[in-house]
Amino acid sequence: MPLSPSTLQAIQQAGLGLFNAHQAVSADVQAGGARAMAQMASQPFSPDNDAAYKKLLQLARMAHELQAMEEQLKLLYAQASEATSPDLPVLIALSSDGARGDGGRAAPRPDKAGAEEAVVKPAAAKRSKAAKVKQSRLSPNDEKVMEVLKSLLDRHSARVVTQASLAQATGIPLGSIGRSLRNLVAAGSIKEEGAKGAFRLG
Repeated sequence: MPLSPSTLQAIQQAGLGLFNAHQAVSADVQAGGARAMAQMASQPFSPDNDAAYKKLLQLARMAHELQAMEEQLKLLYAQASEATSPDLPVLIALSSDGARGDGGRAAPRPDKAGAEEAVVKPAAAKRSKAAKVKQSRLSPNDEKVMEVLKSLLDRHSARVVTQASLAQATGIPLGSIGRSLRNLVAAGSIKEEGAKGAFRLG
């Protein structure tokens, strides 16, 4: 049984939480290290130096453990992505098109039914062909980034998404995230609006 998108999103949110926690603890380690160095320089024989150094080591170990948990969750997310049904987005799209088609056939008057069949079917075929062309241009990395963006964005308002958070969530190197975002914008899958790094679904 494949994992649902909501389950994948929950794992992704947990990864973002770990990433933020690791960043916060690492910042505290850097700040604490600077304070400890200043204290040791100004009061080299203070009895508080040893205690401050021990606390700094504890924070450093905590940051290291959080990073290890991050890496482990990255692997779990990758496994979960593989366990998510690749057919699910297609089935949803087909279901939506079918619902619109049923509504369109129920509403028209009898004298225009034939004309609507002649217009609607070619248009649907063109949309399907265009969608296939867009999908064929996306690399596996692009598709991974798009899966994460689908859980974060909507079609109505743009939202800032950092490349670092996308790299963390997908396990893709940071240098490749920008290229994937450009490919997704070019394909019309997402749109960049407002502030730099703000996107919405296309």
